[in-house]
Amino acid sequence: MSRTTGRVVSPPGPCQAGAVAPTPPPPAAIVIAGGRSTRFGSDKLLAEVDGRTLLQRTMEAVSGCATVVLVSATNETVPRGVVIVSEYPRWGGPCAGIAAGVAALPETTTETLIVSADLARPASAVAALHAIETGVLADQDGNVQWLLARVPVPALGAQLAKLDADGGAAGRPVRALIGHLGLPIVPTHRDAVADIDEQHDLDYLKERH
Repeated sequence: MSRTTGRVVSPPGPCQAGAVAPTPPPPAAIVIAGGRSTRFGSDKLLAEVDGRTLLQRTMEAVSGCATVVLVSATNETVPRGVVIVSEYPRWGGPCAGIAAGVAALPETTTETLIVSADLARPASAVAALHAIETGVLADQDGNVQWLLARVPVPALGAQLAKLDADGGAAGRPVRALIGHLGLPIVPTHRDAVADIDEQHDLDYLKERH
């Protein structure tokens, strides 16, 4: 019986020494900035902390994302390349804003961050979202911030389609959309999910900044 000499060398697999796993592309980001700021008394997104508006600070935090969609009617200058859309109808609420944001994403987008524009510390919030595969952030007491999430776009689009078939996304609570995606709730530091609703929230942020 003949015997083959030598050894067979298999192509390197993804876990073998020397193999480099491809770096996944960064997610997109949908920044929700379409609220009325009723409790604040003026446009809170133009309020400044250390010379930058709340909106500017948020846009800087998401600048590393693949595509950035800003849902807002603001006239403030935004970074080059940011896609600006408005929710329909105007003042239709954050679910309508997310729907407008998803519609503006490239068709190849597989995941996106959902980020509120009125965060006290947006850099910390976005860093926490980049550190997870998917999920919704909450503080350590279990208070969920539904506008701080990392979500798969296909699932998000499917849930939006269900809402559209049931009267649309306008006026719905965010939980009716994000809360039905089966995402894990991820606890993080309270400061990372804190937002600015009233003037005293801004004053408190400036005192601690």
